[in-house]
Amino acid sequence: MNLESLAPFEDRLLHALAFFRTGRDVERQALHCLSMYLRQSESRVMAEVGFYARQLEMSPEAMLEAIYIDPQAIADQLRDRFPDQPSPLLRLDEA
Repeated sequence: MNLESLAPFEDRLLHALAFFRTGRDVERQALHCLSMYLRQSESRVMAEVGFYARQLEMSPEAMLEAIYIDPQAIADQLRDRFPDQPSPLLRLDEA
């Protein structure tokens, strides 16, 4: 995994967390923070996955795996399913 640099404030928070609480190197601490966030967000993420999976007549688990394996195929299917509506895919870099 190769991530972009954090904003200065978040970068300093990460360093402080690693320094005061865990004694881990910063990269390892960042991985643990991401893992914790994902576990805590599972129900919210899976609710969205489930909604769109039903639209594509898939199980949430099948859609989750399909997103992991071939996200472009799922994006194409969603565009086909909702041709006249804004994409459900948030593109932060395009904002």
